[in-house]
Amino acid sequence: MKKYILLDIDGVMVPANSWKPPELEADGFYRFSPVASEQLRWLLEKTAATIILTTSHRTRYSSLQWTELLRRRISAVKDVYTLEDVFNPYSAFYHPTGPVNGTGTIESQRNLHPVFTSSRLDDVVKWAEQFGKDDYVIIDDDPSLNLLPPSVKKHWVKTSPGIGLNDFAAATALSILTSGEV
Repeated sequence: MKKYILLDIDGVMVPANSWKPPELEADGFYRFSPVASEQLRWLLEKTAATIILTTSHRTRYSSLQWTELLRRRISAVKDVYTLEDVFNPYSAFYHPTGPVNGTGTIESQRNLHPVFTSSRLDDVVKWAEQFGKDDYVIIDDDPSLNLLPPSVKKHWVKTSPGIGLNDFAAATALSILTSGEV
């Protein structure tokens, strides 16, 4: 079964400290926390998961550009998509009966092109409704996700915004991806 990491950036890969603006890398995007980068690398090596970006930054670059950016920073990155790619018939992720190389069982996506909102909660729920039969974990610091339906919420690893993805959060994510239980 295919595995997915629904990944936020701010508060997960980039610590969100209101008193300190994030530093930029040479590529013009925020510098990732070294701990978060190492933990995501470890998680990807253990699971070979596909990353689905849920971050508000996801429309800043194409999936190909995101893949290149993340691969430069984290060697274990293979595939990176955004929530929009899931329902875009021109995306490599899209397939009329489920994700490419996945085992999702949805009748048809031909008429399912939801308009993604500014609400992370709604966007994640829409994704889970379509692909929730696959193994997935949501790594995000957004407190609005406390309102996720219980069947989806059990896949959520809430990071501390000022710390991001640390060893405890990565171990919890691995547990969710490998056993389906928190």
